[in-house]
Amino acid sequence: MRREGRPLTARQEAVMAVIRSWLTEHGHGPTVREIGARVGLSSTSSVAHQLGRLETRGLITRTGRDWSTCVLGEETPARRPGLRGRGPDGGADRYGRRPAP
Repeated sequence: MRREGRPLTARQEAVMAVIRSWLTEHGHGPTVREIGARVGLSSTSSVAHQLGRLETRGLITRTGRDWSTCVLGEETPARRPGLRGRGPDGGADRYGRRPAP
């Protein structure tokens, strides 16, 4: 049973913040030990568990075998009740442009 609708835990938010800032600063993903050092986890298994949960939710993806190859996944915006869209992106392409009528 998947529970994507649940909010992220504080630890997951911290891991996501580390990944975002590391990608901005260095241009590649952090290692498991670097993430652990920044969020206060000494166990690499605990960090890998958190990364696995984020990957399951689609918030991060790996381009290789190691976690240091992770990139941010597509974050789907929350739907507001009562509004209808044209699919998940409202008809826009991946650059935010809408097709000409």
